[in-house]
Amino acid sequence: MGTVKPKRTWVEIDPNALRANLYYAREVAGGADVMAVVKADAYGHGFEETIKALDSEVSAFGVATLNEALAVSSVTQKTTDIMILGALLPDEREDAVSAGLHVTISSLLEARKYNETGQRIGSRVRSHLVLDTGMGRLGFTEKEFISECPQISSLSNIETEGIATHFPCSDVDLEFTKNQIEKFESIIKETKLKPRWIHLANSAGIINFGNAGGNMIRPGLMLYGISSTNDPSHKLKPAMEWKTRITQIRKLPPGSGISYGQTFITDKDTLVATVAVGYGDGYPRSVSGNDAEVIIQGKRCPLLGNVTMDMIMIDVSELSSSPCPGDEVTLLGGQMEKPITAVELASKAKTIPWEILTGISPRVERVIRT
Repeated sequence: MGTVKPKRTWVEIDPNALRANLYYAREVAGGADVMAVVKADAYGHGFEETIKALDSEVSAFGVATLNEALAVSSVTQKTTDIMILGALLPDEREDAVSAGLHVTISSLLEARKYNETGQRIGSRVRSHLVLDTGMGRLGFTEKEFISECPQISSLSNIETEGIATHFPCSDVDLEFTKNQIEKFESIIKETKLKPRWIHLANSAGIINFGNAGGNMIRPGLMLYGISSTNDPSHKLKPAMEWKTRITQIRKLPPGSGISYGQTFITDKDTLVATVAVGYGDGYPRSVSGNDAEVIIQGKRCPLLGNVTMDMIMIDVSELSSSPCPGDEVTLLGGQMEKPITAVELASKAKTIPWEILTGISPRVERVIRT
């Protein structure tokens, strides 16, 4: 057997943190059922690894696409309810219905098309009716929902498993979100529908409104240990650390340009570590020149110059001992008082933590921490 080669760049996933975050979300939501949102490779954490960690703990998994849903069904052994949160294309509907997946319905026409598909293949359509209360992305308007629900209820192959809405700003506009909840409750009451699940709350909605009046919640970002609100009292624990390795150490004299564009020029003798990660791995190029740091030997070290596709350069002059090629570098996380968070990296990249996490490329290996 050959020697296992060192990893170039990888993320370590903590399944205990995933489960702890899930328990916290459920606790805040008063014991509501949980649909764990695992779209986009489980927010970059690794699809298969995350599902295995949560399979026995959730009522359903939520994904964005048909292919993601089919992939979940091939991994899960206990959770059989899988919901495609986005709208399917017409030529995807039959495969979804045949597989017993939960689908969203946003119009009477869509419901009729699904009903026709179910009749043709002899399958019930496990649907969630989506009500647009302010997101403007999917769903019935209030007027449509009230007038068309009786017609949908009469469709022989449509089984209404759930009714849902989505919060566009539950992290920043609590009054708007409160009005959404009140509108949703009023409309549901008028239609007198009694589905298995009613679900409104995304991560920020859970933190600020608990179950928001539903009996199911849809945690996404908070499941991975990151709060999208400014409330510091949460008990979330990041479930990922992103690491890489040093490939070279070089001492550069004053006046040396570093990286493309020579946006950084050394003004003194500088010990520079070349590190095996770049924007090809998902490390954002936009952090260049914005005081981004990594952790080496438990100390924060600054990024020099522009992020390249496969490498970054780090100033390691202030470390107490000179690092060596092969030494570990932490990009996200860190066992120290002030770890590097996805929120911090996103701020320096002028983006949001969702994009940082989901942007970690497939060539970055996902490893379960034991």
